[in-house]
Amino acid sequence: MLLDGRIAAQELHDLNTFLSLYVPRQTGVASPPLCRLLESWPVPKLYSMRRGMWALFSAHPLLRELDALIAERVQPAAMKYASYKTRARRFSVQPEELPASWKGALERMADGMPGQADRCLGVPVPSMQVTMRTKLCECIMAARVAGIPEEMSVAAMVAYEKSLLQRERPLSPVTIKSAIRQVQGFALYLGAPDDVLAHLAKRVRVHEGRANGSTPLKEAKVLALPSYEDIFEKAFDLLGEADATKNAVQAQFKRNAAVAMTLFCPFPVRAADTVMRFGREITWDGQMYRFDLVLSKNKRPYTAPIIPVFGFFIDQLILQGADLEHLADLRTACFQAKRPLFVTYEGRHPHPRYASHLWKQVLGTGGHAARTKLHDEFGRLGSRGVELAMRACGQRSEKTAEAYRTRAFQMLAIERAHADFIGEITDAEWKEFFG
Repeated sequence: MLLDGRIAAQELHDLNTFLSLYVPRQTGVASPPLCRLLESWPVPKLYSMRRGMWALFSAHPLLRELDALIAERVQPAAMKYASYKTRARRFSVQPEELPASWKGALERMADGMPGQADRCLGVPVPSMQVTMRTKLCECIMAARVAGIPEEMSVAAMVAYEKSLLQRERPLSPVTIKSAIRQVQGFALYLGAPDDVLAHLAKRVRVHEGRANGSTPLKEAKVLALPSYEDIFEKAFDLLGEADATKNAVQAQFKRNAAVAMTLFCPFPVRAADTVMRFGREITWDGQMYRFDLVLSKNKRPYTAPIIPVFGFFIDQLILQGADLEHLADLRTACFQAKRPLFVTYEGRHPHPRYASHLWKQVLGTGGHAARTKLHDEFGRLGSRGVELAMRACGQRSEKTAEAYRTRAFQMLAIERAHADFIGEITDAEWKEFFG
C-alpha cells in the first residue's frame, strides 16, 4: 500500500502511534474516552491518522468517533449551530398574539368544555385543535396586514380568504376549503355574531363546490408514487451509493432515507410517531425487532413485529457504514444509550418530521402519503384489505374505513372500465390510431 500510494508513510506512522495508545486501554473495565486519549494531538495529526485508518480499516466504527472529535476541534458544536435563528413567520402570528377571548376559548376547548353556541357540533380532537389554532393565527395575520381590527368579523374573514387565494404558491381548493371550515368551526364554538356565521357558511359552500371538481394535491402525489417494488429498489440503490461515496455526511443521509422509505411503507405511522429510540419504541428480543409505541393521536398502544427483511434496514442505521462483524456490539451500545433511530453523521438528533422530510426528498411527497398508498394497495383485496390497512396504520374510525372502502371501489371500477374499453379495440384500430 505504501508503494501504490494508497497510504503515506507518515499516515501509517501516526496510525501506529494511535493504536499503541488505544489498544492496551481497551482491556480495562472503564477505558478513557477518545477525546481524552488524543487531547494533545493537533488537528493535522488527527487528519493524518484518520486517513491511515480509512486506508486500512475503511469500515471500522471508530472512524465515526474520530470524525466527531476532529469536527469538534475544528469548530465546536456550540459555535457551529448557535447562528441558526427561528425563521420569521410570513403568514401567521404566534399563538400568544391571538385575541384574549380567542385564547380563552382555545383553552376551554383543550379542557373539553362545550362551546358557547347551540350550533356548535362539539369539541374537536386535540390534533384538530392544533390545526384550528394555526388557521386562527393565519386569520389574525391577514387582518393585521389589511389594517382591519383583529376580531371575529366579516371584514377579517374576507381578508383571510383573500390571503389564502393570493399565496405565492397557490393553495389547492381542498386546502382553502379546509382552512375556512376550521375558522367556521371555531366561530361556532366561540359564539360569533350571526352575520359572521352566515358569511362563513356561504364561503364554505362555495369552496366545497370548487373542491369537488378538483384533484387534491395529495391525491395526485399519491398516484405518482412508484410501486413498492420500485421503492425497495430505490432504497437498495441508496444503500449502495452510501457504501460507495467517501462523503460520510451524504452516506448517512442516504442510509436514513433508505430506512425511512422502506420501514414506513408497511408501518405508515404519523410523523409524530416516527421519533423512535432503541430500547423504547424499538425493542429487540434476540431474533427480531418489534415496534412498541403509543400512538400520538389516540394514545393507543401500537405493537408489531418487524420481520427480518425490514429489520435489515434497521441494522444499516445501527452499523452506519461499519462492517457487519461489529453489528452485535453496536446494537448493544445503541440499546444501552437509548439512541434515536435517525441521527445525522455529526450525531445530531433531527427534527420530529425528519422521516417525512426524507420521503419528500426522495419520493416527492411527505410520509403522510404512505397511509393512502397502503390503503390503495390493500383496497384491491376488498373489505378484508381495508381492515388490514387500518390495523397497519393504527386507525380505528369507522368513517375512515368507509372512506377508504369507497375509494377502493371507485379505483377498481375505473380500472375495470379502462380494461373493458381497451378490450373492445381491435388490433387494426390499435395500429391505425396508436401505432
